[in-house]
Formats: sequence, C-alpha cells, structure tokens
Amino acid sequence: MGFASAKRHTVRMKWTRASVACFALSLVAACSAPPVIDDGGSGGDANAGLDGALNTMDSGLGDGTNGGSEGGSESGAGADGSNPGVDGATGPLDGTAGPDGGTGACRPVACGGRLLECGDCVDNDGDGRIDERDPECLGPCDNTEGPVLLAGVGGEAGGPCRSDCYFDFGNGSGNDDCEWDHRCDPLAVAPNYPPEGMSCAYESSRVGSRTCPATQSTQCLNFCQPITPNGCDCFGCCTFPQIAGRPAAMGGEWVWLGSRNAAGAGSCTLADVRDTSRCLSCTPVRQCLNECGPCEVCVGRPMPPPECFPPPPVGDGGTSGGDGAVRDSSVPTSEGGVPATQCPAGIQPCGLPGQSNCPANFYCTTGCCIPIPG
Repeated sequence: MGFASAKRHTVRMKWTRASVACFALSLVAACSAPPVIDDGGSGGDANAGLDGALNTMDSGLGDGTNGGSEGGSESGAGADGSNPGVDGATGPLDGTAGPDGGTGACRPVACGGRLLECGDCVDNDGDGRIDERDPECLGPCDNTEGPVLLAGVGGEAGGPCRSDCYFDFGNGSGNDDCEWDHRCDPLAVAPNYPPEGMSCAYESSRVGSRTCPATQSTQCLNFCQPITPNGCDCFGCCTFPQIAGRPAAMGGEWVWLGSRNAAGAGSCTLADVRDTSRCLSCTPVRQCLNECGPCEVCVGRPMPPPECFPPPPVGDGGTSGGDGAVRDSSVPTSEGGVPATQCPAGIQPCGLPGQSNCPANFYCTTGCCIPIPG
C-alpha cells in the first residue's frame, strides 16, 4: 500500500522458491475442494501484534488470544483452546489445504450490513476461489466475484460521468466525500472518449471545479484510500502488470474497472486488461492513488515477485537473518519470510501461504487486512 510507509510484522514461516512457484500456480488453477463455512465452531483468527504484543479477539471457541510475533503459537481454535502457530496452521479461506498443510474456514463478511458476493462465502463465479481468496474480489463491498471487475454496486458512479469512492457501497460522495468527474479526464476525447464514452467528453472548464477538485478532501483520503486496493486510485482507475509501460498511444498504463460495453454490461476482466475496447483507459487521480509497491500484492499480481522473498541460505557474501539463516544481500530483506514492505506499518499482512486470516471486521484486500467500510 504505497500511500504509507511500510513496516513488516515478523511472521515466523519458511519460504522456498518451490513453494512460491507452487502457490503462484495454485492461483491460476481452480481448486476442486468445496468451500468451508465457519459456523462459529472454530476459534479466533490469528493477528500477530507489533513488537510481540498480544491481540485478543473472541471468535468461536477459545478466547482467541494470539501470540506475539515471536510466540509461534496461539490459542482460540478448538475446544481445548489449541491452535497451531503460523508455522503450521493457516491456509486459504476456501477450505483447501495451504502449503503448510493447514486450512482456514471462510467467515461471511458484510459491507454496510449487506452481504454481497465477495463476502458471502460462496464461489459465485465457479473458479474455485472464494471471496478474499479470489483476486477478482476487491473488497467486501464488491458484488461481482468475477470475472468482470465492475463492482456491481452504486459506488462505480455518482451520477452521469461522475464517480465517488469506487470501493465502498453507495452512489454519490455521501460518507466518503470523494468527488471526480470523467469529463475532467484529458483522455476523454475522440475517437473513443474513454473511459465513459462521448456523453462524458473532456471539458477543460470543469477541471478544478467542485466535481473535479484539485485536491480531494481529508475525509475522502481518510475513508477511501485505506480501502483502495494496491495499484488503484479511489475511483477505480487501476494499473496491472500486463500493461505496465504501455505507451499512451496504445492505451497507456491505466484502465477503469467500471468499463462497460455498448449494452451497458461490465466488460473489463483480468484476462482482458490489454484490450482497450473492454478495459477503457483512464487518468488516475494521483492524490488518491494507492501505488503498487515492488513487493506488494496488487490488482493483477496475487503473488509478489520472487526477489521479494529470502532465497535459500548461501555461503559467502550473505547476511544473517533473524532465524540465523544466511541470506543473499543482493535482494530486499524480508522479516521471517514475509515479503519486504507487503503492508504499511501496523497493518497485518494476509493472503499468502502461512499468513494468518484477518480478524473480525477486517478483510484481506491485496495482501493486507483492511477495515470493513461501514
């Protein structure tokens, strides 16, 4: 999450290049195991506290007390209060076994009191991945699990040509106070007028107006930016690895998730981000942009690149890690196997093999536990 300085929780788990490759392949291939719904019989989610502090959450049997970053064990899973630590416990939320042999149960998550597709513990698009484990889910307020990236709620547009916070539930600036109008996008010119078509053609006179402010309000930044996935701005204008570096003459590096076809149906999917007729170009609002950091999980990139993970121990020229292993000093340093700078300081990382599920009232969005918007 590029809008804040990053600091890692220390999570004790071991990575190999083989396990990274295996997990990356698992995100492409659909799972065959059915979903497991948490009926309240399993314990609290692990949430390792900063600097070894203890966090407590009451979610099922046991008291949910979680060990600090160096503890290696938690209580709160079974009737006896036992729950293996991160070294051998936590797996995907869809009920399939994780790389360390553990499993995690899906817990329904509501957005503003509404249970939508990306929080209902159902594989709505039939791809074998559920809710926050589905890269097409961009938060609990996303009502289209896939394949289209259209959120399917009122947040895509605050009226004709207008847009508010894309990743909450609602139509209009309302509680988020975010304002943008695609008629202020300099790309909205002939022949295609992206991202919304000729009816939203560029009008220079609107730039700097109330609906296209030069700066977004503090309320908007405080509310919407934290729930915006890595690689997107608050209004659903996102970049993807597949189009990184694409010249402006070929569509540029940014596309609008809310793109629609002539029939008005959502058209942009992860498979189509290179297709400028389906994923229409846009200009991001930089002030409200959540950059995709080099070692972050981002839209279109469910696994950070291999250089973000510590390599196997080496001999000469390495540096000793916290676990005593000698690491290659030519790659970014990681703490306990967590990718360097996966999340900002104080935010629990999630979604990768061995990482704990998010606690209640949080949702795993692009690798970080994000508060559920009201």
